[in-house]
Amino acid sequence: MSAQEYKKQVFEAIQDLLWKQWTALGVPGHIATSKSSTVLDPEALLVFSAAFARYDQRLYDLILDWLQVHSSQINIQRLKALHAKSEWKDSASLGYMSAVAAKTNPTRWKKPAVDFLPDNATSPVALFLDENGEPERYIPRQDEQALKYGFRRNVRIDTQEVSASLPKTTSTLLLRMRGFLGISARVETLLVLLTSPQCKVQDIVDRSGFTWKSIQDVLCELTSGGFVSSVNGVSRGKLYYLPEPDNIRKLFGVRQGSIFPNWLCIYDAIGLLWQTVSNPGLNKVSKETFSHELDSLYADWLQQNLLKSGHPALNKTNMDCTSFPRLIMSLSE
Repeated sequence: MSAQEYKKQVFEAIQDLLWKQWTALGVPGHIATSKSSTVLDPEALLVFSAAFARYDQRLYDLILDWLQVHSSQINIQRLKALHAKSEWKDSASLGYMSAVAAKTNPTRWKKPAVDFLPDNATSPVALFLDENGEPERYIPRQDEQALKYGFRRNVRIDTQEVSASLPKTTSTLLLRMRGFLGISARVETLLVLLTSPQCKVQDIVDRSGFTWKSIQDVLCELTSGGFVSSVNGVSRGKLYYLPEPDNIRKLFGVRQGSIFPNWLCIYDAIGLLWQTVSNPGLNKVSKETFSHELDSLYADWLQQNLLKSGHPALNKTNMDCTSFPRLIMSLSE
C-alpha cells in the first residue's frame, strides 16, 4: 500500500470516529448507535477535536454549538489537566472553543479562554484545512473572535441544532453521572470502579486526570460511607471495588461489561500516526520503505500507548499499523 492510500484510509477513519463520538454525545449528523458499551471522555475528546476537527468545518461548528449548550457539564480543571498531558493538541484552537463557550457560560469559561490565548502574536492562519493540510482560501468576512487566537475563518453562525438533553446511552454515562453527582473527582472515581472488577489508585489517576491525593481522598470518603470496599493487592497497595455495582448500573441504565478506556492514550496514538502519515515527504518513498516506517512507528511509540489505554480491542501485542484504520473506526461500537 502506498503512503497516499494509507493516509486516505487513516484520515477517513479518524473523521468517522469523531463523527460517531460527537453524534453519540448529541451532535446531529451521523446515525447514532445506542448499543455501544464504551463510555466517552468529553474532555479528552475536546482536546483531540480541537486539533483534528479543523479538517471538517461542519463538525467543528457543531462542536461549538454543543459546547454552548452543554458547557456547564465540562470539567474545566480536568480539561486543563488532560490538555497538559496530551502529546498531540492545538492549544489555540481549544482556546477559541473556550471563548465561544464563554459567550453562554462566562463564569466558568472566561478563564480558560484567556489561559489558552497564544503567547506570541503571529500572522493569522486559516482555521480550516483540507485533507492535505491546504488552508481554506475564500474568507469574505472575518470572525473577530477567531482572529484573537490567530485564526482566519468566516463569521460563525449558531445553528441551534443541538438538543439540551443528552442521549441516555453508555456513551454519555460520564456526563449523566455529573448531572446527578456534580462535577468532581468523585464521578470519575466511581466510573472507573463501575467499569472495572477492581483497580488500584493509579488506575483511577491514569483515566481521570486527577492527582493521586485527590483520588485517594475520594476513595477514603467512599470507603468510609460503605460505597467502596478494598482488599490488599498481591503487590504493594490496595485494590478497590464496588461491593454492589449492579445498583449503580440500574440507576444509570448501564449494562454490565461497559468500558471506560484511557482515551487520552488512544487519541495521542491516533494523532501521532496522523502526524507521521501526513508528512508530504513520505509520498516520495517506496512502498517497502513506507511499510518499514509504519512498523518502526508502531513498535517504538504507538504500541505502548495502545496497551496503556485499557481498551480490550487494543490490548493486543500482535497488532500492526495496517489494521489500525479499521480499529479506529470500531472504537466506539
